[in-house]
Amino acid sequence: TPPTPPTPPTPRRSSSSPPSLSLSSSSPPSLSSACGPAAASAGSEAAAGGRTPPPRSRLRSVRAKSTARRKGRAGRRASVGRGPMAAAAAAGKAEATLAALESVLDAPPSDAAVAQRVATGVLSSVSRLAGSLQAPSLLRFLGRARALFGGESAAVGMEAALAVSALLRPAICSGVLAEDAEPLSLLRESLAAVKAASSAAEARAAAGGVGAAVGSLGAAAIGAHGVLQALSEALDSKSKEAAHAREAATLSYGALARALRHGFEPYGVPALPKLIKLLADKDKKVADAATVAAEAMIEGLSTLSVKAVVGALYEGMGVVGGGGRVRIECLKLAGMLATQAPGTMGPCLPECIPLVIECLNDSNAKVQTAAEEALPVLCSCVQNAEVASTLRDFIIDALKKPDKTFDCVEEVLMTTFCNPMDGTSLAFMMPIIIRGIKDANYELVKKSTVCASNLCALIKDSSDIAPFVPLLLPLLEKNVEHSSPNIREATQTARERLLEGAGDLVDPAKRGTAVGACVRDSLAAAVPSLPEPVATYLSHTCAALLEERLGGVVRVQNFRHAVPATEQWVSSIVEPYATAEGGALAQVATAAVENFKSQLPEEARAILAKSGDKDFALDMQNIILAFAGRVLLRKADVRFERGHRYGLIGQNGTGKTTLLNRLAAKDINGFPQELRTWYIRHEVLCDDGIDVRTFLKDKSPAKLAGGGDVDDAFVEATLDQVQFPEEYRAAFVNSLSGGWKMRMSVAISIMHEPELLLLDEPTNHLDLRAREYLGDALRSFDGAVLLVSHDRAFAAHVATRVAELRGGRLHAEQGDYRAYIERRDELRARIDRRAVSAGLPAEGGERGGTDGASSDRPSKRAARRRRSSR
Repeated sequence: TPPTPPTPPTPRRSSSSPPSLSLSSSSPPSLSSACGPAAASAGSEAAAGGRTPPPRSRLRSVRAKSTARRKGRAGRRASVGRGPMAAAAAAGKAEATLAALESVLDAPPSDAAVAQRVATGVLSSVSRLAGSLQAPSLLRFLGRARALFGGESAAVGMEAALAVSALLRPAICSGVLAEDAEPLSLLRESLAAVKAASSAAEARAAAGGVGAAVGSLGAAAIGAHGVLQALSEALDSKSKEAAHAREAATLSYGALARALRHGFEPYGVPALPKLIKLLADKDKKVADAATVAAEAMIEGLSTLSVKAVVGALYEGMGVVGGGGRVRIECLKLAGMLATQAPGTMGPCLPECIPLVIECLNDSNAKVQTAAEEALPVLCSCVQNAEVASTLRDFIIDALKKPDKTFDCVEEVLMTTFCNPMDGTSLAFMMPIIIRGIKDANYELVKKSTVCASNLCALIKDSSDIAPFVPLLLPLLEKNVEHSSPNIREATQTARERLLEGAGDLVDPAKRGTAVGACVRDSLAAAVPSLPEPVATYLSHTCAALLEERLGGVVRVQNFRHAVPATEQWVSSIVEPYATAEGGALAQVATAAVENFKSQLPEEARAILAKSGDKDFALDMQNIILAFAGRVLLRKADVRFERGHRYGLIGQNGTGKTTLLNRLAAKDINGFPQELRTWYIRHEVLCDDGIDVRTFLKDKSPAKLAGGGDVDDAFVEATLDQVQFPEEYRAAFVNSLSGGWKMRMSVAISIMHEPELLLLDEPTNHLDLRAREYLGDALRSFDGAVLLVSHDRAFAAHVATRVAELRGGRLHAEQGDYRAYIERRDELRARIDRRAVSAGLPAEGGERGGTDGASSDRPSKRAARRRRSSR
């Protein structure tokens, strides 16, 4: 997994206790003779390739048991993975263990594939003895490993280089080995071997030595000892005798990337375009080496550097000729990025997909095949549920075959979208829609235009549609004068929605550029000796880090956690080069976060100012919620605080029940999947012949997770909490009254320990006593509650806030439910008085609508009277 910046702990609930509704509180040679059981275990692990199978997963019962089991599994996994080597080192047997592992290398299996797997596993195990070996053992192993650098197996050679760097690094830090002795000698000899390489084996050996030496000395050695300059000189050599030297230099980039991982990125990312060009080198050895090096760099790439490298890949996809190798390899590398970092690669796809389409139309069949294989992998970056599932095959088919455009557009029009459109989804759909709008078939033009209009209505952020405005807007402006009136009408609507979705177009890179400049200036003051490539790298990655953490939902705690996360990231990169004064890097991080905050839109800054220290159970901002072809919420904020109970109100048809259903299903884009949510519906559905105890077991978290038994004692204790009579517990559920069914539903919710509790008309079929019980139970709940009810008295007793669905937004009103009703009735009375004074009849009476949560839609005549009175 590519390294990512450190993640601060997720903020948890303020209360230490969970919310409660309760009213009462292959075998290598044996090693056991040499080093004991620990080394024997290590040897068997090495034979398996350095990996051990994870422990068998268990089904979760309740939350507390699940947590304990996860901790137990983590502990066992850690003991299996690191225990044997750690035990050998702790027992003072590291030297003997190393000798035993070396004996495994001396007696490899006859099968080449097995021998490679055993060797890589042994070398991986040797790496775990780092810090426990003395100089003679280290030097002995160094000599053995250097012989493996240029061996027949490139994988074994690379693992040997990694083992050397892992062993020498702590030895240098502890003083067991001098930095300017063996490690520096290895580097100098390897750089000289790069220039003098005359065979493939010598090229591999030289590259492995460079990687091992720099991995031991640290990233600062790259600049201090002119490593890149030496490699560039070897690459720029044009003589035929230097072919293997160029191969060795190219392989060295890959060795450095594997040895230093993201520590090499300040130098590796700028070098990637050079490696991409080498893919087309006339010397096949060099081109093959460039493939190996580029793959090594992408494999270890930090997610923060994805946007910095995609430009080189896109440039490679545009290379024509050369047998198509550059295009093929760049398509594979793009697929690797999509697999490793789909969330970061997704926003880069608007540029990528048109290039993939060009590759699909390439005359080289191998390039076409590579593009066809890349499309599904790239499509895995899509987060929109409808595009990722329902439309995925239609879209891929249409991108491959233009004659499938009509079928794809029709399928899009028949699809009910419930989630907003993001830039990743549009990257796949817009090329098809634009192709349809350009077509000579009037029916396809009209349907494609309507499709574009519908998608633009679902745009969440203007930056998502921005890349397509220069392509789509000229086509729509041209079709405004189309000969077909139907196309003209559809075009006008699509044009309006496109401009509305685009809003005020802002340079999407503006914020990142400003933050990067701030980081560079701060680093120049804090660490003046920092090399220029490292400062540039940090300016880009810090901007990407803050965009990743702060560019979505605006939360106060996210900004608080961003400062230490940024400081830790900067410190990890700066550490090999210089030591900053106390607090200097913290100031760099603080300045970057404050600069990012100043670049936020006005609406986001307002949300930040209002949030304060509020503890939100659910905080989704700028969401779009659509259902059955209608947009119910458009760029709305859904925020519920812990400890508050919200009465959800709104006109009939505004989507109250739909919102509850979608919250319960957790299928709204951006919904935190870890949030424990439970939905109590107004009707309990149960098959005949099911008693209360059985029903609770079937609805328990363990059962719903896929199996697992629930203790009878746990069920009885839960029923005790809701004061469920003993004599009713064996009764059939369908024989119970509405009140006891509701009490049973409360018991089920206690089992799930929700942080967000949803209720839809819970008082239906309840008598007064049952309503009082439910109201008191909800008032004792310290999570967040969202309630829909026609019962005004019940809502006034329970709700502490009002959330009104109006105009496609969710308006959270301050004050309790009763105060809101009084303000609303006063406003209506004022409107009626104005209507009478204007000579219009007052509507009078009880207008349904905004009380408990539901209302009748007002008549057109009433709406006209209100407009006239205004």
